[in-house]
Amino acid sequence: MKTSEINEDILKIFSNYNHAHHSFVDIWQQMILFTPRWWLGFILSTLPWVLWWKFHNPTYTGDLLRAGFFMAILALTLDSIGLQFGLWIYPYNMFPFITGYLPWDLTLLPVSIMVMIEILPQWSPIVKGFIYAILASFVGEPIAIALDLYKPIHWNSPYSFPIYILLFLLSNKVAKSKKFNSRF
Repeated sequence: MKTSEINEDILKIFSNYNHAHHSFVDIWQQMILFTPRWWLGFILSTLPWVLWWKFHNPTYTGDLLRAGFFMAILALTLDSIGLQFGLWIYPYNMFPFITGYLPWDLTLLPVSIMVMIEILPQWSPIVKGFIYAILASFVGEPIAIALDLYKPIHWNSPYSFPIYILLFLLSNKVAKSKKFNSRF
């Protein structure tokens, strides 16, 4: 294949993608924006942050935010990969321009990680990671499915369990890294 042929094929694919995305945005505006599930997503995107800010220990704000933002980046990345591979979909996206489910990726997972890191600091991170994974995989995901916010296609909650353990351990490590400070 010549370079010009490849470019034409790529341009055709992106043109099809662009057309499909515009169609999706139109449907999103008509069928999702400002519906009860959209408002639920809005509340799930804001309320946990407000509550966390009100009740967390301000001594550890920077450490916890570092871990929360780290978790958000990982969640967005992994969510995007899963969506691209067709493992799951989100029928009620907050915004049509971002592939993941923002309340999950940018609020529920990061805030819950920060809470788990902060509470019971004397507990083993592995034990806390297992508890976190159980809650996220076997409580959070089924609730999201029941509310029709998340629809697994080629995925099951047990697949998420070891991933959530790893995400907790990595986020915990970021929060407690001596390179930043030694407060925990």
